[in-house]
Amino acid sequence: MKKIYLLALTFVGTLNLFGQTTSADSSNSVDHRFMTSIHAGTVGFGIDFKYNYGIHTARLGYSTIPFHYATVVDMGLQMGADAKVSYNNLHLLYDITPFKKAQWLRFTAGAAYFTSAQVVATLTPREAVETKIVTLTAEEIGDVTITVDSKGFAPYLGLGLGRAVPKKKFNVNFDFGTYYLPAPKVTVVGTKLLENNTALGTQLTNDLKTYRWMPVLQLNLTYLIR
Repeated sequence: MKKIYLLALTFVGTLNLFGQTTSADSSNSVDHRFMTSIHAGTVGFGIDFKYNYGIHTARLGYSTIPFHYATVVDMGLQMGADAKVSYNNLHLLYDITPFKKAQWLRFTAGAAYFTSAQVVATLTPREAVETKIVTLTAEEIGDVTITVDSKGFAPYLGLGLGRAVPKKKFNVNFDFGTYYLPAPKVTVVGTKLLENNTALGTQLTNDLKTYRWMPVLQLNLTYLIR
């Protein structure tokens, strides 16, 4: 929670910095603008609150991916696969629109704190295993749960297409970029005959340590408050 508060305080400090810049130059006719937007994309859906001053825009927001999927896979044995995805983040991003004749182009940098960045998959046998000696039922075999967790701070870099500030009340723009997540940690927990998978979890953690890039393709609908 302390990290989340720190992110929010940083956003407030950014607003104060912009406010001090305006006070120092009373001849500047650029208005302060406040906006809110909803978004949907590869990081889920969520909401942002935005503050704009000239070519600068700061945004504080929240995104979430609640996803559940169940299917049956054939691994030589019919296995029920139940997957739950939970990605939630509080983000602070800074946009700059440096080209006066290309106000549709933005450069974005910032960071997010992923309070949850987890994929949990449970595999459960759907049929018995028969050998010449013994027959094992699905209940006797047990199940195995694999958890991949990447929560924590993640820096962000990207580009934006579309005006940061609507000309009227509404506009649509797009974000393209990537978060660099913490290295994932994998745990494998089995029951009954599938117990004792600690070594497998360690091996998967090592194998997935470079899988840290989370691509961002996002559609934003922005409303100009004032």
